[in-house]
Amino acid sequence: MLPCPHIVLSEQAGSFGRGSPSFVIADWLSPRFFLMRNALKHKRGISPSPSGNRSFEPAQTPASSLPSLRQAAASCKACDLWKTATQTVFGEGSSHAHIMMVGEQPGDLEDRTGRPFVGPAGKLLDQALSEAGIDRSDVYVTNVVKHFKWSPAERGKRRIHKKPRDSDIQACRPWLDAELAVVKPKILVCLGATAAQSLLGKEFRVSRQRGQIIESPLAPHVVATVHPSSILRAQDDESRHSQMQAFVQDLKHIAQLIKKK
Repeated sequence: MLPCPHIVLSEQAGSFGRGSPSFVIADWLSPRFFLMRNALKHKRGISPSPSGNRSFEPAQTPASSLPSLRQAAASCKACDLWKTATQTVFGEGSSHAHIMMVGEQPGDLEDRTGRPFVGPAGKLLDQALSEAGIDRSDVYVTNVVKHFKWSPAERGKRRIHKKPRDSDIQACRPWLDAELAVVKPKILVCLGATAAQSLLGKEFRVSRQRGQIIESPLAPHVVATVHPSSILRAQDDESRHSQMQAFVQDLKHIAQLIKKK
């Protein structure tokens, strides 16, 4: 079973997402490096660094394909969440998608099916995208954490969502960086506070900055808005309708950015 690759993406040619990223494989992976290389299907050979520290740093190594990354991520044990999760839930969508949407973590249904955004929040997202005039096939969806973190309900068999820790997010970050390198989205959309703060910094506040275009090396356009699950938690139908309309409006602005391309 392959360990989780701690891959650090660095800018080698131009800004992130448009240059060819360099992959730095952490030292602890070196005993199984060649197995990992096969799993990720790197197109160029990788050799130990001259310093002899057993780290690996190829120059201008092309990013892997999404299927190869998904296959490698299925065996990830970089944090303890794999112990209670059913499976890794990797991102889903075209490698040519113009938009990448990043949420917090998979939910109960996503954990069971192995697919992101297929539960109630995902269905609401699909509805909002349709109302905003965004083709779902032009959107790649993923999460900052690839395993479902949960605790058992006091009664019954329900699994209750738990917010991931910073260590969980950092353990999963190489996968998200690799997805960004492959997809190279024109627009990166952070859904909710966890995704926004993990990508844009702890000081970022969705409540103050939602819908604004944020300058970032991650993508030409970066925007943050609410996570659709927050709409589902609205206190009443009126609040839910109001929040949904605001969410759709955010997505309409994103649709306009696509049309300008």
